[in-house]
Amino acid sequence: MIVIAVILAVIGQLVSADQQQQLALSSAVSDFSQRLYQKVALDESNVVYSPYSIHSLLTMTSLGARGDTATEMKDVLGITSLGDSVHSIYRETIQQFNSQSRIQLLTGNAIFINPSYPIVPEFIQETSDKYLAKADNIDFNADGGPEKPINDYIEVKTEHVIKDLLEPDSIDGLTVMLLVNTLFFNGTWNSPFEEELTRKQDFKLLGGTVKQIDMMYGSQRRTNIKKDDVNNVDVAEIPFRGRRFALYIALPRACDGITDLENLLQQPGKVDELFTGLQFKTVEMTIPKFRIETKLELEDVLVDMGMVKAFSEELADFSGISHGVYISRVIHQAVIDVQESGTVAAAVTVGEASSRSIPVIVPFIADHPFLYFLRDNETGQILFQGRFSG
Repeated sequence: MIVIAVILAVIGQLVSADQQQQLALSSAVSDFSQRLYQKVALDESNVVYSPYSIHSLLTMTSLGARGDTATEMKDVLGITSLGDSVHSIYRETIQQFNSQSRIQLLTGNAIFINPSYPIVPEFIQETSDKYLAKADNIDFNADGGPEKPINDYIEVKTEHVIKDLLEPDSIDGLTVMLLVNTLFFNGTWNSPFEEELTRKQDFKLLGGTVKQIDMMYGSQRRTNIKKDDVNNVDVAEIPFRGRRFALYIALPRACDGITDLENLLQQPGKVDELFTGLQFKTVEMTIPKFRIETKLELEDVLVDMGMVKAFSEELADFSGISHGVYISRVIHQAVIDVQESGTVAAAVTVGEASSRSIPVIVPFIADHPFLYFLRDNETGQILFQGRFSG
């Protein structure tokens, strides 16, 4: 039996796509992300992953799926109602992301093919047209093994943040193809934190213990914030230059309230509600300085979510790619680094309006476990999501 290996490497205004379709895709990615979160994050103290990267790569792969395999993939990804338009929306999203000037945002797709196997030409053409994917052959004679050129490609595309993703001997003669999506997001806060104000402070861990961690402080920051008394969660937006992209922190009111928040966000549409109803306020903000790196093997997770046939040697139908193939692995690695100047995944700068009146200052102190989302405010796409528990 022949296999396909799917690899995801991550370091998060449409011109012609219908706005309703873009919102439908963003909603599908959000719901997919929360179902995925329940599988990969609940047992981890700190985690980061890219809903955009995982969803877009699997949607691209679905171009070659047929029959029940295609049906299951589209159902799990939540894209059935979008039909073939989903691929055009992703094309325009890729083009827009790669044309950003106020932040460094680079996303791309590549396909590495075993030249010993016949590949349906239409699949290569469609992935090139819709996902701007570059196709190349796997070099089985490469110095360091066939993994090295692919690892080098990923390292370059992620600005040397992700290295040696593929382990030695992970590619063999039965590998038909590797599909790769890379996403790199680097930016500066709209209003940077002052390094000299960062200091060790108490962070309340689950279970009642306390840990000293580096906390960044910003006095009288003008930003969007929401006090949600119904769901007992406060949400703060920390924008990057240009304000199109922002890091959102969803902070439960209770120190041990993160489980209730995670359960709430399982409900369809609830995650999108986090980003509505925020108001522009003067905020006194204290948040952790942190770096998180996560590597995930997603094949069992995706099977549990309902994508069964795609991973079955006997049942998979990827005849739109080649005959007798199935997905063997889905590897995902993500990194996020939140510092005083910005985040390796975002950037922003906006002039602050002055006021003669004395502002009402709203406190926002993230000193206990919370969820975070790095989001495109224009399309609604969640580029990165995760949990910080200290």
